[in-house]
Amino acid sequence: MKAEDLVRGGRYNWKDQPERLTYFGKSGSWHQFELVGIQGIWCEILDEDLKFIEETK
Repeated sequence: MKAEDLVRGGRYNWKDQPERLTYFGKSGSWHQFELVGIQGIWCEILDEDLKFIEETK
């Protein structure tokens, strides 16, 4: 996954993990994600870690 592929409000997940995430946006160097169904930032990811994220099908 590349930063330019992320869509605000899009659904993503860590590869091979069950948690589903919604892309919230970027704040400084961090891409922020909420856990689906729970408000508030659940995780923040740097550009170099986006390779571990995939779009949820």
